[in-house]
Amino acid sequence: MTIKSGKSRVKNLFVNSSTAKVLCEYLIQKGINNELLISTLACELHELELADFRLNISAYHALWSLALSFTSDERLGLKLAQNPHNEEMGLVAHIFFNSPTLYEGLQQYQRYYSLVNEGMHIEIHNDDKFTHLEYVCDYNEVYCSADIEHTLALSVLRVQDHINRKLDLEAVHFQHPAPGDISEFKKIFRCPLRFNQSHSTLIFKKCYLNYKLPRRSPYLYKLLIKHIESLSRKILPAISFTDSVKTTLESQLSKDKVDAENIAKKMNMSRHTLYRRLKSEGISFHDLLDEVREEKAYAYLNKGKHSLSDIAFLLGFSELSAFSRAFKRWTGISPAKYLKSRPQE
Repeated sequence: MTIKSGKSRVKNLFVNSSTAKVLCEYLIQKGINNELLISTLACELHELELADFRLNISAYHALWSLALSFTSDERLGLKLAQNPHNEEMGLVAHIFFNSPTLYEGLQQYQRYYSLVNEGMHIEIHNDDKFTHLEYVCDYNEVYCSADIEHTLALSVLRVQDHINRKLDLEAVHFQHPAPGDISEFKKIFRCPLRFNQSHSTLIFKKCYLNYKLPRRSPYLYKLLIKHIESLSRKILPAISFTDSVKTTLESQLSKDKVDAENIAKKMNMSRHTLYRRLKSEGISFHDLLDEVREEKAYAYLNKGKHSLSDIAFLLGFSELSAFSRAFKRWTGISPAKYLKSRPQE
């Protein structure tokens, strides 16, 4: 039996170079050798200045590891978010702050986040009172604690600086374990903090979504949207129809009845069109659903945070026995036996 740890197709994933640029500038100020930075990044430092330069995500994480080791500062991500150099915003941030409202800004942030980090995506969920802005890690290997701490802190500080300091958070969740000292987190986020969560999340009052952004420039906004669409077509790989269906399936597994009719409706097409386009890419709807469930099953089991009944529900199975039969078909053993055979961390 093969023990899976989740998705592992990360060698061709890239991130925007803006944070790497700021991090390099900080390390140079601290006296690091430029050649060490160049060898870690596998590129020249001046390339980080280019608007369309994309840094391999493995090199990006290697840079964070080097920075944490060189500075001996475990909270470097939080410190860097407060660095004056971070006033230099990237294209996605400019679009966010030039949107009409906070809601529309977040919609654009979600839409174009793949330009910032191809290994993660944004999900926005609302309940009766609160909005949850989730940073969802698509690949186990690309989660970087320092980077996510920097990302969430920078997002909060920029909103407070450029929109309104009174837009307080209700809570912040982090996917990684809690550090021994969370005093730096408290200074920045000023709200309840939870660690070891399923996703890293910013939670705030739903009514904030209607907030009109004060520095909006409609003309600049249109220019930025036009430019980012052109940039997206240039530097992002084409997403297959199968990938699009897979993303929709992943988001709907535990919410609705997961059948072709329902998924086709979510994607604004007929079931016949869904079947036909999947067939043209060499896969059936049934096989794709099975693939998604199998991948998610390994991820949930390896995290060890859910009961088997909960996992069955999250995968869209009507009952635990149905999940157990499917898992045995995938692996030859039951989910319970899989947990016992899994290497202990």
